[in-house]
Amino acid sequence: MRRVAVILACSCLAGVALPRAQTPQTQPQPVFRGGVDLVTLDVTVIDKDGKPVRGLKPEDFTVTLEKQTRPVRALDFLEFGSAAGSTAEARQTTNQPGQAQPARRGGRTIVLLFDDLSYKPGPGKALLVAAERMIGTFDVDDLIGITTTSALGPTVNPTRDRAALLAALHDKKMIGRNDNITAPFYIAVDEAIEIDRDFPRETLDAVAGRECGELGFSLDSCKYMVAAAGRAYAQQITHSTAMQLAAFQQLMGLLKLAPAPKVIIALSAGVAIGTEPDLQRQLAPLGRAAAEDGVQFYALSELPDRIDMSDRTQARAAARVQEGNFLNSGAQTVAENAGGTAFLVVGQADRFFKRIEAETSGFYRLGVEAPIVTDKRRYLATKVSVKMPGTTVRVNHQALLESVAPENVPISEQLKTTLAQGGVAFGVPIALGTAQRHDPNSNTLQLGVNVQVPSSVQGPLVAMYGLVNEAGQITQAGRRDVPVPSPGEDYQLAFPVPIETGKYRLRFVVADAKNNIGSVEHGVTAGLAHFGSFSVSDLFTMWAGADHQPRFLALERLPEGATTLGASLELYPDGTNAPDVVVRFTLTAPASETALIEREITPALVGTTRQAIAELPVDDLQPGLYTIHATVVEAGSVTGTVTATIRKGQ
Repeated sequence: MRRVAVILACSCLAGVALPRAQTPQTQPQPVFRGGVDLVTLDVTVIDKDGKPVRGLKPEDFTVTLEKQTRPVRALDFLEFGSAAGSTAEARQTTNQPGQAQPARRGGRTIVLLFDDLSYKPGPGKALLVAAERMIGTFDVDDLIGITTTSALGPTVNPTRDRAALLAALHDKKMIGRNDNITAPFYIAVDEAIEIDRDFPRETLDAVAGRECGELGFSLDSCKYMVAAAGRAYAQQITHSTAMQLAAFQQLMGLLKLAPAPKVIIALSAGVAIGTEPDLQRQLAPLGRAAAEDGVQFYALSELPDRIDMSDRTQARAAARVQEGNFLNSGAQTVAENAGGTAFLVVGQADRFFKRIEAETSGFYRLGVEAPIVTDKRRYLATKVSVKMPGTTVRVNHQALLESVAPENVPISEQLKTTLAQGGVAFGVPIALGTAQRHDPNSNTLQLGVNVQVPSSVQGPLVAMYGLVNEAGQITQAGRRDVPVPSPGEDYQLAFPVPIETGKYRLRFVVADAKNNIGSVEHGVTAGLAHFGSFSVSDLFTMWAGADHQPRFLALERLPEGATTLGASLELYPDGTNAPDVVVRFTLTAPASETALIEREITPALVGTTRQAIAELPVDDLQPGLYTIHATVVEAGSVTGTVTATIRKGQ
């Protein structure tokens, strides 16, 4: 299952640790002396051509920490040089006595990160080709590594062996792994997120009007299908984004002991992060990791295709352009948060690589007087500017006050706070699915919640959930301990939540052993469909592999090892004399009424409930999107159909 392997395989990123034999002689670190508490900031100041600006003095900088202007008490400029193949010694200027002699630089540590989680198979090759051309132009002392966000591609430790790097770039596993699709509709990433949030509400009408009309579907029935596809896609997007950011953060941690400066260059199709009110909370873990580990983050994204042969209307073409802008804007936000920037590549990417090479060849290390705050905090909101027109400043949005120990807030309190805040947090990737049924022990509805967390997340895991009504009130909440999985398996958690008819938001938060927190929100409209003489549950889907052990699908995506798909439907009769009924299960491809697989099941009687379960073989299915139909046939007449979507990956 791709979403399992993606994070599980990230453990191989531990290979990015620097081999001792390759560790170069590093520059002596400047010593800031004095009786005040100083915050160390690494600041890049560049001119219009992207070249570092030398010769600035402390009074040329304006630094605010926690919105307080603070004086610069010490300054050093560290230069590494950007001329290809240069062997000249780096120059170091300082205002500290006894440190005026230049020191030999040891080169930069640069990691090329191919964000294969963001790319569909095919795109991204131009950036890899440009990276191949540029590897030979980096300084001979630079240590360069290669890895991927999925960790399913090749990984090369930071090295001076350029041949090993070139071999990795040519590896057949260096391919895009984003197989999220919404066929037969085209739903853009930003549209899916808005449909899932139900804001702005006109988004669903606009997408349904565009897609249903283009496909010739009836708007009434098609709008429901678009809404379901959009919400399912939004969950996929949230999960994929969490995996991207987790990979970024993990790589920063692995570079903690590498020689400075440390630069990550992500080749990415973008990041699905918008301008939500809680955006800074979402990005805080990444900014803090960059501050802790001294890493500067850059991203290169290709200009998205503005023409697709499947686009038969201008509206769909416009949506495709807007999607590209949204994803590129997200990459820009992430990079700036971590002290770098994102470049949108137009034409060949070589000049953008050269720009990053130049920008990272010199930086200022500032010793800034700590702000006056009522509570000591380890991370400080940071802004830096210089009194020189035509310059650009790069700095991490978070500064680290090393004299303050990490905050020790009980994880239960952190979970409660995150649950109350709502929204999405990307600290732990979460896959969540729900399905409704009658509670077998009462007359109320039951919401079945199925959660999956990648096995590479460090346990033990602690989780909480909350059900929020339309008034924004948490009507019920609870804590769950996530069972430890078997080796090679993901964390799995399934639990029921009693629920009354109405509209809700289900919030679910998870903390790992490192106190990283992930959260998701899932829209729920509580209520069962009624067909003929029966009310019916949602369609529950499961999968099994060679071990024949059934497992729930949380993201509707079949794992790579799946051989059988299970589908279950429950029917609840209105009275005691329920008529004969069968459930016809079919599996179809998008926009097709031809059944690829068909089963007709007579439901088994379990108490007063009738339960139909079908097993459908899927190991021979081609990758793509499929729909399961559970059609209820009562006394020979069709009374209704329940559907669910599944995806089979590459």
